[in-house]
Amino acid sequence: MDQLIDSGCVATRNVSLLKDSKILERYTYADGDMPRRGALREHLDSGGTISLRALETLVPSIAQLYRDLQNETGYGVHVNAYLTPAGAQGLKYHYDPYVTLILQLAGSKAWPVHDPFVTNPVREYGSYHTNGFTDEQLQFLANTPPKATYTLKPGDVFWLPRGYVHSPYTVGDEPSLHLTVAFKERTYHWLAQQLAEEVLAQALVDPSMREEVQPVAVTADPSDAIQQMRVYLIGALIKLDAEEAATRVMEAARRPV
Repeated sequence: MDQLIDSGCVATRNVSLLKDSKILERYTYADGDMPRRGALREHLDSGGTISLRALETLVPSIAQLYRDLQNETGYGVHVNAYLTPAGAQGLKYHYDPYVTLILQLAGSKAWPVHDPFVTNPVREYGSYHTNGFTDEQLQFLANTPPKATYTLKPGDVFWLPRGYVHSPYTVGDEPSLHLTVAFKERTYHWLAQQLAEEVLAQALVDPSMREEVQPVAVTADPSDAIQQMRVYLIGALIKLDAEEAATRVMEAARRPV
């Protein structure tokens, strides 16, 4: 991390600077595609957190870990490093729309955790990055002790499911360095989407499904047309060859998202 921070070779697309639960605007530390010389070290020395994003594109050993995890799970994976000075905190309470594996490499970091406000959030629904917290949720976090606090030391691994609210901070007199390995999990919504796309692909080769729908059939009272399509879609799902569908789903699942 020290070599990457001080080398002047890391582009801004791979850097995120955090302090007081805020992400710094790039113009404050970069000109164009590269951080200004010494700006990253100055941020760290002032108590800020440095996150190196997509570490699999910067470090060969992390690139191998990244490929192994993708091949084993079929999940979309990204790996970030977080370096936080002693007595500091990068981001306060928040939650993620993906499961994360925390690998503590140096120093110690405490992870206060609250139960989810949103069950099984995804980027497209219930995401903190889109919705933030309501006033009621903020009041709850300000006045309610965490359900549990886990303190990680070098070599510890922490599995954090989607949606769990957390607010990690450095413990002790040494900086904390950890890797966050994020996995975009498959969901039942994803599985339903695969089957729906298969049905629609088959419908496209059916000449009757390519016939024109008269405007009045959908602008005046679409009830009959909707019922006709419901019957068609239910029948198409029932007629799907289970083995062929399973093969296509497995193929899709092995392609990282």
